[in-house]
Amino acid sequence: MGDPRPEDPEMTAAEQAEHLRPTGNGPTATDEATALEAEFGKPDGDGVYGAPEGGDAA
Repeated sequence: MGDPRPEDPEMTAAEQAEHLRPTGNGPTATDEATALEAEFGKPDGDGVYGAPEGGDAA
């Protein structure tokens, strides 16, 4: 499967980027936006589906 996941908590963004590899994975649903809207309703102004009303999604 390739190199094990690095565990150095002090890696810079550049060092992290060196570990990124294309996976070939695509979307899990053909029309993800429609599936998300059906499950959680329309996204809010930030594009977040199912965010709590009147609060931050974070």
